[in-house]
Amino acid sequence: MALPILYSFRRCPYAMRARMAIVRTNFEVEHREVILRDRPEHMMEISPKGTVPVLLLTDGTVIEESLEICAVLETNY
Repeated sequence: MALPILYSFRRCPYAMRARMAIVRTNFEVEHREVILRDRPEHMMEISPKGTVPVLLLTDGTVIEESLEICAVLETNY
């Protein structure tokens, strides 16, 4: 079974917030650390803004804001 994918950058405070919510809720993800000056093509396809964090759920839903990621995790997981 494929896991949701979290695109993140280790020093971004918004990505840190999303990662903390993931840890707090025991939500399993495939964590993909990105270098912002060399963003992965797949990340840019699902989120043309090119910002982190980006969470791609298994149903294809893309969540691009840390507070929204936190709310979805707290509500659903």
